Amino acid sequence: MRFARKSVPAVALSLLSALALAACGSSGGSSTGATGPADRTAKATLGWAEPVDTLNPATTGNRDVGPIDANIFDTLVWLTPDFKVTPDLATKWEVSPDDKTYTFTLRQGVKFHDGTPFDASAVVANINYITDKSTQSNIALGLLGPCTHATATAQYTVTINCSAPYAPLLAQLGEPYLGVQSPAAINQYGKDLGLHPVGTGAFAFVSYTPNQSVVLKRNEDYQWGPAATNHPGPPDIAQLTFQIVPNSQARVNQFQSGQSDFMQETPGIFWNTLQKTGRYNGIKFPISGMGIFAPINAGSWPTNDPAVRKAIMYAVDKPGAIKVADDGAFAPSSTPLQKGMTGYDPALENSYTYDPAKAEATLQAGGWTKVNGIYQKDGKPLSINITAISSVPEYPLIAQAIQGYLRAVGMDAQVTQLATPAWLAANIQGNMSLTPLQYIAVDPDALHLWFLPGQYFNWSHFTDPTLTALINQGQQEADPAKRQSIYAQAQKIIMDQAVLMPIHENVDLVMTSKKLTGLQYSGGGFEYFGAASLTK
Repeated sequence: MRFARKSVPAVALSLLSALALAACGSSGGSSTGATGPADRTAKATLGWAEPVDTLNPATTGNRDVGPIDANIFDTLVWLTPDFKVTPDLATKWEVSPDDKTYTFTLRQGVKFHDGTPFDASAVVANINYITDKSTQSNIALGLLGPCTHATATAQYTVTINCSAPYAPLLAQLGEPYLGVQSPAAINQYGKDLGLHPVGTGAFAFVSYTPNQSVVLKRNEDYQWGPAATNHPGPPDIAQLTFQIVPNSQARVNQFQSGQSDFMQETPGIFWNTLQKTGRYNGIKFPISGMGIFAPINAGSWPTNDPAVRKAIMYAVDKPGAIKVADDGAFAPSSTPLQKGMTGYDPALENSYTYDPAKAEATLQAGGWTKVNGIYQKDGKPLSINITAISSVPEYPLIAQAIQGYLRAVGMDAQVTQLATPAWLAANIQGNMSLTPLQYIAVDPDALHLWFLPGQYFNWSHFTDPTLTALINQGQQEADPAKRQSIYAQAQKIIMDQAVLMPIHENVDLVMTSKKLTGLQYSGGGFEYFGAASLTK
C-alpha cells in the first residue's frame, strides 16, 4: 500500500505497513528437509502480496518491504524468532550502568554492495540520516526511541546514546527497518535512495519495476552472515524475484501453475485445501506483536459505556468469526500481547469467554432495555459502527462476522468499509465503535502507541493514569522479570476496561514448492532467504 507521508504521521505508517497479513519464516532453521542437491544457479520466484512504497529501510511505511530489506541489509544485531539478541554486524555490546549508553564492537572485513567499507562511521552516518528531519523517517525513527545520537569512538567501535533508559532498543535494532545502508549511497542518491538500495546483506539489488517485481542477486562476497542462521558464506540461491501479485486469487493461480516457488499470505480456504494435496509445504510463520485485534472506542457513545464494551467482548464467538473470515485457519487470541512476547500473561486468556446471555445481562445491568429486539438507553438505540479498511479482504469479513454476533444480542451493528485515508480519519476522529486491524512489534512497548495520551494510535480514545505510569515504567525497566510483571498489570487494565478486543493470532500462511527449503525468519516475522536452497 502507499500513503503520502505529508498526510500520515510517521508512526501511522508502521501500522499501515502491517495491514496486509504479513509473512514470516520458520523457527530460525530449515523449514523442511532438502529433497536433493542445492542448485547454485537456481532463481527463486516469490509470490508477494503487497506493492513496494520504497526500498529505503529508513523511510518505508510498508510491512511487506521489511522481508525484502532483510535480505538486502544487515542489522547491528540479529533477533531470533524467540527474541534472543545475537550478533550480526556487531560482534558484541555493552550497556552502561545507567542504561543510557550502548557500546558496540563491530565486525571487521565487511563491505557494502558498492564496495564501501563498513565501520563505525557508517553506523553514525545511518543514525544521522534516520534522525535528520528532512529524511522523514517512518518506522526506523520510532524504533530508536530516545536513542538518537551515535559516536564513532574507534574505527570499529560505536556508541549509541539515549536521553533516557530505553529497554526495547537492542531487540528493535534487529528489525530490518534499521538495516545499515551504504553512506556513499546515502550521499549519492539522496531522495532517490529507495530506488538504489545498497546494503551489506546476503543479496544485492538488481532492479525494481513498480507494481511488478523486485529482483535481487546473490552477494558473492557474503562471508559475515549472522551465526544464528547457521549458514556461513553466500546464499545458495542465485536470484530472488519478488513478484508483486496483490490479488490473492491470482497469487494462488500463479503458485499452483508453478510460476512461483513461494506464496505469502495464502487465504485460509486455499491454505486448507492446498495443505491436503500433499504437493506443497505449508508453513505457519508467526508474526509477533498484538495479533489481529480491534480497539474499542471509549470516547464516543455508545461504547463510552463500559457495559457496552464488555457486552461486545462477551458477544463475539472468535472461532466462529475466524471460520467465516479465514476458514478457521488461525487460532483465536484473548490477550493484547501475543504468546511468546515479553508481558504475555496466560491468566488473561479467559477474561471474556463467548457468552451471549452474559452479554445481554451486562447490558441490562448497565441500564439498557430491549425494545423491538434492539437495546436502548435514554431513548437512543444501541448502534455500533464497525469500520473496516476495504483494500484488505480479511478485515471486512471479520467486521461482518462481528456484526452478526452483535446483532444476535440486540445491538444495531453496521459495517462501514472505507478506503485507507477515510478509514484513518474515521479512527483518529473517533467516528467508529471498533475496527479490526493488526500491529507488529518485537517488544511490549508497542502498547504505548495505543494507550498513552496524545499518541496517534490511541484509537480507543482511552487513557488511565495507572496504565500510563506502568507503560512508562516498562520502557525504562531493564530487568526482564520486572518488565513481565509491569506489562501483565498493564494488560489487565486494558482488558478490565474492555478497550481492546483480541481476535486471532497473527500468522502468515505460506505455501512453498517442496524444492524450496531452509526458509528462516528473524524476530518479528521477516523472511530470510540467505540460508534457503532451491533443489534441482
